Amino acid sequence: MHGNRRVAGYVWLGMRERVGYGLGDLASNLSFGMVSLFLLYFYTDIYGLSAGEASLIFVIARCLDAVFTLLVGYFIDGTRSRHGKLRPYLLYGAAPLGVLTLSCFLAPAVELKFLFALLGYSGYCLAYSLVNTPYSALTNRMTLHEGARASLSMYRMLGAMLGYLLVSGCAMGLIARFRDPQLGYAVVAASFAGLATLLFLACFAMTRERVGSVAVGRPPLRDVLRATLGNAPLLLLSLHTAAVYVAYSLWGAMAVYYVNHVLGDPEFVGAFFLIQSCAYIGGTLLSDPLIRRIGKKRLSQAALLAGGSALTAQLAVEGGGAWVMLCVSVYSAALAMLFVCMWAMVADTVEYAQWRGAQRAEGAVYGFYNLVTKLAMAAAGGLAGLLLELHDYRPGEVSARALMGIERGMTLIPASCFALGLLAISFYALDESRYRQLLGQLLQRDPGR
Repeated sequence: MHGNRRVAGYVWLGMRERVGYGLGDLASNLSFGMVSLFLLYFYTDIYGLSAGEASLIFVIARCLDAVFTLLVGYFIDGTRSRHGKLRPYLLYGAAPLGVLTLSCFLAPAVELKFLFALLGYSGYCLAYSLVNTPYSALTNRMTLHEGARASLSMYRMLGAMLGYLLVSGCAMGLIARFRDPQLGYAVVAASFAGLATLLFLACFAMTRERVGSVAVGRPPLRDVLRATLGNAPLLLLSLHTAAVYVAYSLWGAMAVYYVNHVLGDPEFVGAFFLIQSCAYIGGTLLSDPLIRRIGKKRLSQAALLAGGSALTAQLAVEGGGAWVMLCVSVYSAALAMLFVCMWAMVADTVEYAQWRGAQRAEGAVYGFYNLVTKLAMAAAGGLAGLLLELHDYRPGEVSARALMGIERGMTLIPASCFALGLLAISFYALDESRYRQLLGQLLQRDPGR
């Protein structure tokens, strides 16, 4: 591909643009981290919903969100503006997402608590998809360079982890400063949401779309189907991603319960997430050089083996201590590598669909891919609540049976998901060498791409 470096779009990106792109996932995870880590606990222990009601809210809202994600992809592929095809969604969607993040943590004294929570969380999910789907697809419009895309993915994960670290390390301590925990949750959620809004706007300002043309218009249905359901690498990657996201979302939902009840140390929540976040950052930083050395597929396989083994080992540990945190750290570093790899890999499947003859359709590909992640998170959210319900979890009176359910949700079930992900990714064939070959053929067909 050295001869193609002068082709429009096949460029390495400067530090400013890579950092700017990373700010988008920093913003996303200030919002998403607050919701994914604390909303289930807020519903059951602060707002007063049962675990079964909370589980139903997650399933309904995320299934609606999954369908909406496909519509977002459809809108993206028809978008034309002076700001590009994808960046306008960051500009105009940031503020509504901030408001709806706050709405999840409002707890008014109303009779229809379940309905209020369902509407608030559903609105949040839809707003998040409207911003995050085009943000995810932005790597495809910024560069065709497979190495630069992997670097963007690394910066994205660093931003994500920094957001997650800020939320996980600071949220509970800030909330504890308020005598009324309901007010504490609302103020802290509003603070993170406001900062996220500003960071999305910074991401918009610091990035540029230089690949493809917004004048092409929305692809016909046959090309949408060819780019998604006829895209073998995308389908295999999606199966792998679904397994990883179920593990990730379930683990995240159960973490606060695990520290509070299995480890029996509520004051350790901040330190637990700090250690976990540092391990995640370490895994993210190692991803770029490891991808250059062994490639995205092989790194994914190694990470799945290491992470699954750590989760299994944690199940055998009795009590807390350094051994638990070692297992958590290995799992977190492995998870970071998986996210860096999968978000770089999905970008390559857009060019694969083009190579197969479909019109370029980032919106369709990322809409489909995000549909998979949303369905996986819906399944995990429902599973988290179901585990608590089936194991008779009751706030303030946690039985041995409930502890067993929490522990399984943190170890055995995520480890099984990693095993399924390993099986799916083993059949993925679009490695770096194959990508460079098909991209070269694409550029020969259309040198001005």
